[in-house]
Amino acid sequence: MSESSLVHSLGDLSLQNPPRTKTILWIISLTAIAITIFSYFIFYLPVRNLFTSARSLQAEAARIPEYLKNQDLGGAQNQLGQVKSRIDETKRRLTAFSWTKVIPYFGNYYRDGLHGLVAAEELVSAGELGIQAIAPYADVIGLKGISGTGDGAKTAQDRINLILETIEKISPQLDQIGAHLSTAKKEADQIDPNRYPKTLKGTPLRAQISSSINLLDQASSLINDAQPFIESAPYILGMEKPRKYLVIFQNDAELRPTGGFMTAYAVISVDKGKINIMQSDDIYSLDAKFPGKIEAPEAIKKYLPKVPYWYIRDQNLSPDFKVSMDTFFPNYLKTKSPAVDGIISLDTQVLVDLLKITGPIGVSGFGNYSAEEDKRCNCPQVFYELEKFADVEGPVVWDSISGQIIVKPKNYGERKSFIGPMMYSVLTNVMAQPKSKMVDLFNTTMSLLQAKHIQFYFTESQIQSAVEAFNLAGRIRDFDGDYLLVVDTNFAGAKTNAWVTYTADQKIDVSSDGTITKTLTLTYKNPQAYFEDKETKLRLNGLFRDWLRVYVPKGSKLIEAKGFETGQTTGEDLGKTVFEGFFTLTPLNVKTVTFKYELPFKVKSPYKLLIQKQGGSKSFPYNIIINGSQNPEFLLSSDKELSLPY
Repeated sequence: MSESSLVHSLGDLSLQNPPRTKTILWIISLTAIAITIFSYFIFYLPVRNLFTSARSLQAEAARIPEYLKNQDLGGAQNQLGQVKSRIDETKRRLTAFSWTKVIPYFGNYYRDGLHGLVAAEELVSAGELGIQAIAPYADVIGLKGISGTGDGAKTAQDRINLILETIEKISPQLDQIGAHLSTAKKEADQIDPNRYPKTLKGTPLRAQISSSINLLDQASSLINDAQPFIESAPYILGMEKPRKYLVIFQNDAELRPTGGFMTAYAVISVDKGKINIMQSDDIYSLDAKFPGKIEAPEAIKKYLPKVPYWYIRDQNLSPDFKVSMDTFFPNYLKTKSPAVDGIISLDTQVLVDLLKITGPIGVSGFGNYSAEEDKRCNCPQVFYELEKFADVEGPVVWDSISGQIIVKPKNYGERKSFIGPMMYSVLTNVMAQPKSKMVDLFNTTMSLLQAKHIQFYFTESQIQSAVEAFNLAGRIRDFDGDYLLVVDTNFAGAKTNAWVTYTADQKIDVSSDGTITKTLTLTYKNPQAYFEDKETKLRLNGLFRDWLRVYVPKGSKLIEAKGFETGQTTGEDLGKTVFEGFFTLTPLNVKTVTFKYELPFKVKSPYKLLIQKQGGSKSFPYNIIINGSQNPEFLLSSDKELSLPY
């Protein structure tokens, strides 16, 4: 081809290309514009509107706890209506993305959104039904915002009687509430927190989703477990016929596995909710009436070598309240004491918390008592005065051969006469509280129950099952996941647990294959100086001698333990592996005990953990670090079930 021909051909080509190029560019431009318009109207605007609705929904829902905190039932009811409107709006916004449900990956988020909103609708319905159930008693129990039955009842006893007479009417409403919560649970359980980032703009997103699902699961279980307890209430409260109960007073300042040293007891009758004290006595009187001797178990032989027998007062060595009472109760009956329908345990914290509501009370012939801090001991005044009265000049000492008391406190003969008047005075003051104190009384009672300062044991199996389901029986629970229970047993006789505290730090390392290695560090402190009452020479704080047991999942392998003075052992109890040992702590000192162990199973995120609280113990701080990530510290004030993403 000649040069001129080649030039001509290229020229022709250059003349033909511009129209094609313009067409392609025009098509690309139109496509870009279409995508922009599509993205703006089909994606950007709906996403923006959806997030706006979701934030509004979250803000409206966050206001409900404030109304409940202020006991404003009417405000909470109105706010539920606002939340319901926001849910409807957010659901409409979400339907704009229904087309994504067929798209892999994106469809999961659309379905999660629907599951979450349906769960929210069910929660609102449960809340509305809950308010309807409470509304008839709003005036009676001191809630505001809703008209109830009127305030014809003048005393706490009158108000309690009104509730007891109508409590069976709540049962059908609980069925409906439970059904809504169960549906909400099923919806929420279909959401996988692992699909979401750990943090979003500084917010721990994955942890919040996991925690919300876990709380919903627990709420559903709680309401459904409450049903048999409510149905058992007429039996427990003597609505059908009077019931008799043995009330055991445990001194949590001398901590024992179920809550404290069993120091005294009373037999009460409950007739249609009204309590009458039939008799009261010192715990040592049961040992005096018990026929024969029981050889001391291994723990007492080992840590209380001067006590050769297993006295009734020491028969609460298992941290499972029912297991301990299964030992204690048959031996109680052998003393020919009154037959009872069940056992109720109370500790010192119950008295202190009730006095915070009633204010100071007087006990005829014995003095005045209050929950105010006593500078002599940095402890509640009622605790100090009771200890002065009960323990002045030392404990009761029995001759191991004759079974006779050879040493006893000055007030030993009068201690049993004090228990009845004290109970009567407390009950009288509590039942005389005005309506304004009813909410405080209810909240305090619930807190004491959850913290296991009050525990129940019944001879009737159906009633026992009901209180166990509602976690009021101090049982050691089965759990599908990690488990922890720290049990302290004070074998010193001193009341050091009034001041001794501990902090629990858990460092959890999960390897790539799911293997779990844990390091538990318990740091015990006694911040109170050793002291002696000038008048009575009473010594309360002193050497803390602790038999420590740590309950973990069965099959866990101990790698290392530090801090025990007698070495450590590994055993099994109540379906758990138990690490145990012994240490002492003096006033104004610190003791650290550490366990490193491997769990018998492997896990995937989220990490599930149940921490149970020992009956009678204080609310101690717990810290958890998983694979280097620090979770918020919390006070273990009741059994706590956790679901922690990592």
